[in-house]
Amino acid sequence: MSERFDKDAWIMSAINARYIVPQEDGTIYRRLSATRDGKIMSREVRSIKYTVHKKSGRVYFNMTWLGVTKSVLVNRAIALAFLPNPDNLPQVNHIDGDKEHNYLRQPTPELIAKYGEFQLEWSSGADNEKHAHRNGLKTGRGSQNSNAKLTANDVMAIRASQASVAEIADQYAVARSTINNILNRKTWSHL
Repeated sequence: MSERFDKDAWIMSAINARYIVPQEDGTIYRRLSATRDGKIMSREVRSIKYTVHKKSGRVYFNMTWLGVTKSVLVNRAIALAFLPNPDNLPQVNHIDGDKEHNYLRQPTPELIAKYGEFQLEWSSGADNEKHAHRNGLKTGRGSQNSNAKLTANDVMAIRASQASVAEIADQYAVARSTINNILNRKTWSHL
């Protein structure tokens, strides 16, 4: 059985060897030279090109270090470099909710007044989820629910339909109970 890969330790080893150099403004530089005894020997750096994941909106880059290639979330690399995590919390939360804002501190007095000094914070999964719901970033309702098989338009068409529950269920490839719950407004009640 293989050991679990410790990605945070791998990222920290790249930071400690100065292969990647995170900055508080959210940029990360990569050294462009060979290593000697695990230490980067070049002073030449380039900023890393980021990719935004289309579905999640998370910002990441790919890194090959110590013979391993992985994608690395920018906010995680910044947090690992600059934010203490004494409670060993597993996630990094964007306080303003914008996943493309990966800087450590809020850049303006207005944002500091609104969100506090920091833009990133360590968080538990439950607290991160609560933050997303509390700030309207995630509703979990209707088609925003990750398990939803129907859209709001589907639900409106189902409620307007004169067909039997069985026919509607077959048409939309869902269970009869799903259709009954929609018709009785037990689900999709916000429409």
